[in-house]
Amino acid sequence: MNHLPHFKTINSQELSEYYVVEIDFNRRKISIDLNFENKIIDQSSIENIKTFLKNINKFDKQNKSYIEEDFKEEGETLEYLNFYIEELDQKELSNIINNDSTNSFKQVLLLEKLQLNRIGIYPDGKYNTNYYAVFDYSIDINNEPCDQLLVVKTNETGDLDHIAW
Repeated sequence: MNHLPHFKTINSQELSEYYVVEIDFNRRKISIDLNFENKIIDQSSIENIKTFLKNINKFDKQNKSYIEEDFKEEGETLEYLNFYIEELDQKELSNIINNDSTNSFKQVLLLEKLQLNRIGIYPDGKYNTNYYAVFDYSIDINNEPCDQLLVVKTNETGDLDHIAW
């Protein structure tokens, strides 16, 4: 039996496919899920999961740096933010940011509104993943996370694999 931060004790020799918890993070609720391909995982992998879970705050800050860099390089983040500017009506956009500014300033304001909603961890490659974790970020509309996600995918040490929308 192994105790993981935020999760109850799990048996690394009789794993379920899926575990999920909801935690308080930066004054909001986020979910964390563990996804296993195999029924057994070694102690080294359990230790990696523990370390990863203990570093969520650090990874969130690091991810925001990745997102800002992607924005500056006009990557997925810019397209994601432009989606909101183009698709939301004036009133909806005004509920999120000051809508009386240029598009480039609106993008910066929206970027600041991105919030972490979910972390998915795939320690043994469930679903044929070649990354270790996904961090789902979105912008709240009417106090609810939008279903459009900006996803940061990382390895087990939090290094960027890629960003997807």
